[in-house]
Amino acid sequence: MKFFAIVLASILSQAAANPSGAGACPAGAAAPGGPHLTGSPGLVGELSEGNYVVSVGGSPIVLDGTPIDVPLDFDIQVTADGTEFKGILIRVGGAGVDQVTSSDLTAPAEACGDVGSVTHSDNSPKTVGTASVSLDAAATLDVDISVVLENEDNVSTFYYSAFQINAVDDSTPVETDAPVEETTEAPMEGETTEPPAMTPVENGVPVAPPTSNAMAIGGVVGMLAGVVALFP
Repeated sequence: MKFFAIVLASILSQAAANPSGAGACPAGAAAPGGPHLTGSPGLVGELSEGNYVVSVGGSPIVLDGTPIDVPLDFDIQVTADGTEFKGILIRVGGAGVDQVTSSDLTAPAEACGDVGSVTHSDNSPKTVGTASVSLDAAATLDVDISVVLENEDNVSTFYYSAFQINAVDDSTPVETDAPVEETTEAPMEGETTEPPAMTPVENGVPVAPPTSNAMAIGGVVGMLAGVVALFP
């Protein structure tokens, strides 16, 4: 009987520790529960405090509450910059189970129901965890990430961060105003368009037209010549 009790306790302990995936999937809160909450130190803080880097669309992000703008297809990746982790849950609220996959984790997490998610399949040390998201339309996503370092011998250490993603459909064409064609008004009836003045040519050499002063002097000379002709 005593042996049976020991075996049963061992099985329950392993199930509560969830070595094969997250056992809970709350929105807006850290996922670890059960024995994680009775161990110490428990929730330590943000992922950055544990030197875990979160990248979205291939670029590291700052977890300061600012929404992240991305296209419809992107990756969410957690990388250990130092201490490896054993458990992880990336919950993508607003995405369906068929819209979130992974190349190195299990998708979806059973505890998350119909919410897009990925989690660990064993408690071996890991340095990276990735969730690949592919949406059909623009959406606002609420992402919760929990990372577990250890949970044994009354010692539980995990980190948690949450942020928002704005997925934008870049394929939607942007409307632009059509260019306005310039038109030349036709002359009104009765109006004529004078051709440009021609430059006089003398012996093949262009001759500058007389200035107004020269024309005035020529007029005076002509008038005097007429007077002389009248009074010889």
